[in-house]
Amino acid sequence: MSDEWKFSTPEAVGMNNNIFEQVDDYIKQKRYRLINSILVVKDGKIVFEHYYNKCNEQSKNHIRSVWKSILSIAVGISLNKGYIKSIDEPIGAYLPQFSLNKHPFHKLITIRHLLTMSSGIYWNGGIHYHCPMLAQMMRSKDWIAHISDIDMNSVPGTHFQYKEWDVILLSALIGRAYEGTAYDIVQKHLYEPLQIASEEWPRSSCGISYHAAVGEERSNLSARDLAKIGMLFAQEGTWKSKVIVTSDYVKQATAPVYTNVSIDESTNGYGFLWWLLPGGYGARGSGGQEINVMSESNLVSVIQATPTASSKSYSDIQDFLMRAIIR
Repeated sequence: MSDEWKFSTPEAVGMNNNIFEQVDDYIKQKRYRLINSILVVKDGKIVFEHYYNKCNEQSKNHIRSVWKSILSIAVGISLNKGYIKSIDEPIGAYLPQFSLNKHPFHKLITIRHLLTMSSGIYWNGGIHYHCPMLAQMMRSKDWIAHISDIDMNSVPGTHFQYKEWDVILLSALIGRAYEGTAYDIVQKHLYEPLQIASEEWPRSSCGISYHAAVGEERSNLSARDLAKIGMLFAQEGTWKSKVIVTSDYVKQATAPVYTNVSIDESTNGYGFLWWLLPGGYGARGSGGQEINVMSESNLVSVIQATPTASSKSYSDIQDFLMRAIIR
């Protein structure tokens, strides 16, 4: 771990030392053989870090849809730097294919709607991430033109539906605003200040950074990298006294926009590409990738696992951890 964080004992931050032994025992009892790392930061200090399956602090796991929450941070940075004027701008101002009146609802779609998965564009996700609609788009030469030809099934801003179209459009929009790619702005203004090492995200033939492009999996980060991202938000967007993203954006991104929507047993609402949790918020990726920011406890936890086709979730580990801490 870089020197901005220190190791600490659980007792030093008011926690029972047996808590993490209990967590480790719980993982073994449940036979969670695909878990690769558990990391807990309390009051800005690492109090637990455990690796499995021959992984270590340098090991990187594919982050899957945690990428979406990082993309939300890129929007906050774009606002702070002036690349984007407002999240209420119509996306047609950056993506001309949505200003051609192909559908009367296109002109109503704003950046806010992409951030909240409420664009209204029709989506059928398929089964276990085998998505024919996504595969068809990836075979096209112009992804944005392809998405703009898809029918709308609701008025923008009226209905939450977790889907890939909105983040693909958002990544393209950030790239256009920055005159590069979404990865470029994340690398320069997020990863470099936080000392996070990442390969360049896969890029489509039409120049869009997207974590699942052409089947490549290069959005790989370590448990410590993910903990830094959680801590950035826990510190209201500031890292080493430098504002990476404004506190106002962090508050908006982690406030409930849609409630009673979930991706696993632990989530109960949605903000700006961040899931809401009881007592906090977090990022989620299929197969057990988690960042949990528990605001009331000043605690950040990270879970990483090897993804499977069944997209298993391990939210019960976080629940067990929080129950142990509350005791």
